[in-house]
Amino acid sequence: MSLLKILTLSGPTASGKTAVASEISKRLPVEIISFDSMQVYRGMSVTTQAPSRQAALKSKTHLVSFLRPTEEYNAALFRKNALALIPKILKKKKIPFLVGGTGLYLRALLDGLFESGGNAAPGDEKLRHKLVKEHELHGAPYLHDQLKAVDEILAKKIHPNDARRIIRALEVYALTGRPMSGQMSNRKGISGQYDCRVFFLNRDRADLYARVNRRVDKMFRAGLVAEVKKLIRRKLSKTAGMALGVRETAAYLQGELTLREAKELLKKNTRNYAKRQISWFRHERDVQNIAVAAGDTAEDIAKKILSRW
Repeated sequence: MSLLKILTLSGPTASGKTAVASEISKRLPVEIISFDSMQVYRGMSVTTQAPSRQAALKSKTHLVSFLRPTEEYNAALFRKNALALIPKILKKKKIPFLVGGTGLYLRALLDGLFESGGNAAPGDEKLRHKLVKEHELHGAPYLHDQLKAVDEILAKKIHPNDARRIIRALEVYALTGRPMSGQMSNRKGISGQYDCRVFFLNRDRADLYARVNRRVDKMFRAGLVAEVKKLIRRKLSKTAGMALGVRETAAYLQGELTLREAKELLKKNTRNYAKRQISWFRHERDVQNIAVAAGDTAEDIAKKILSRW
């Protein structure tokens, strides 16, 4: 018996996911589940580049603009929401179409989360910051040696330069007191339950950065300053406060940066975020890269994906 299919489209910010998803939606009976950690918030459509309510309804997009920016959101909550949506979409004889760029959310859904006392093992911001600093100072192999000391089984499976996975493994050990390799059986994801195809938009780096720069300019023209001015009057959640554009624009509003400096800083931070997304998915298994040329239209890219689908 063949498994029911789930289609996934990812790529770095500004790679064109929304336009490609729209083209695919014209050709397949899908409903979209967004796995974007920031587009969940209401009142942040310019900052997060979320589709309008009308566009979301038209494209049958779930998990966008439904949460107040004062509320926290995380991978465990996304997973819970997505798990509730998938059976409902399949019951309508439609294909769940996951679209977004937050790799951690997608991995939590496909592979599950590690359990600790009945709850998903939480993150620890201070601990992660410490490990990231150690990585910057000493390199990934230094952290890999630490992992060998506490989880030799997993250390053999993780490349010494795969800093992201090494850091997460050390974090899980510190938070739970148990090696991650001994907790693998506690993970319950959907990758074995469904036929999950993951496609990643791989643009030329220069083309991607040019698109990032144009997007930031467009955001400021679309009213980013006015939107952030309203947002910072409220006590934003940690998650919402991390959205690209909030801190940079707030610095301008508070007189710490000129408008030009705020724009350039946001462009730089967005390009760096795109690099981190590319790095994350480069290490993910079972991801099919879709080479995208600068002149490719959304329709061209959709056809490439569907030919493999």
